[in-house]
Amino acid sequence: MGIKKILARLSAPLTPLNRMIPKKKRLVLIYSNLGFRDNAKSIYDYMITRGFNKKYKIVCAADNYRMYRRSAPENVKFISPGRALWSFLRCRYMFYSFGKFPILPAKKQTVVNLWHGMPLKTIGALEKGSSYDGKCYFDYTIATSLYYQKIMQRCFGVGSGKVLLTGQPRCDKLFEGDRKCKKMILWLPTYRSSSKLGSTNSSFKGGEGFPLADSSEKLAKLDSLLGELGYKLFIKPHPMQDIGGTVHGYENIIFTTQHILDKRGMDIYDLMKKSCALITDYSSSYFDYLLLDRPIGFTLDDFDKYRDDRGFVTDDPLALMPGDRLYTFADLENFIRRTAACRDDHRIHRSDVNKMVNSHQTGGASERILDIIGLKM
Repeated sequence: MGIKKILARLSAPLTPLNRMIPKKKRLVLIYSNLGFRDNAKSIYDYMITRGFNKKYKIVCAADNYRMYRRSAPENVKFISPGRALWSFLRCRYMFYSFGKFPILPAKKQTVVNLWHGMPLKTIGALEKGSSYDGKCYFDYTIATSLYYQKIMQRCFGVGSGKVLLTGQPRCDKLFEGDRKCKKMILWLPTYRSSSKLGSTNSSFKGGEGFPLADSSEKLAKLDSLLGELGYKLFIKPHPMQDIGGTVHGYENIIFTTQHILDKRGMDIYDLMKKSCALITDYSSSYFDYLLLDRPIGFTLDDFDKYRDDRGFVTDDPLALMPGDRLYTFADLENFIRRTAACRDDHRIHRSDVNKMVNSHQTGGASERILDIIGLKM
């Protein structure tokens, strides 16, 4: 029996207990057991910026809570995920992006599954070998369009009334402040193999943990090319990816991690706004990047293996990839050259996909979510 099934069985008696315990109408729990980031942190940032903590007690449960607890603003408390159960049983509102309590919400409680991006790869009930138990442990989840509302319904086995068409809080930042791009390309590969999750999405093995530039020799060639063109390449592997090596020591390639960004008070959306192009693969981040209307290169060297091992939520995922398709290292080099030369042959396709997957293209997702569930100042 898997750990998720064990936890579900152990938590089963807590559902009736949750229905019995009175809720504090001004207690909000924000939960994230894979770092305080993504949609969970974005909705928190929105609430703090607008002073929600003056009216509500906000408890944030995250595995990196120590990074935030000393600087927590008024009426905000950071705790470890292991201490969050009592807050969950008493809270009126609960949000999560990573991890959940396998406890059904009470009548006077609103639980919102913010998830962490519109999926191209299968998730939930659609994932091969899924441990999905068919129960809905939230009142609402979110989607970015009618197209994705239907997909999220299938992923979680719920009706359309439980999928809010709000957009994602994490994308709000793309519409704030300076959006002027620099001579910088951002590379965001999704994970292939993760010992942390005990999961393998593709049997493809890359020496450095990400595709195409899978050796120090290839990275050195990229570094030289970038230097000739006057560009920088920021590589941020997926937080769960097993990395076989490092890319430290190059002049024009900057290897960053979630921890580094956290320490600098940044997130990946700060880098997106500064980049002039994105390199990725099957990561949900590229649907967000479409909102910036900038070139995208897709590394697809393990496309067949990824489709067979993990699978996609659509029969034709390539139709949702509006950009250069990179199958070889030479393709990768050419994409960088084309970016530096301002070559962009995918504007129309990119616009079409953007309209399909992003109904809201002006930000405001956090505000919409809070309005719909009645969490107001």
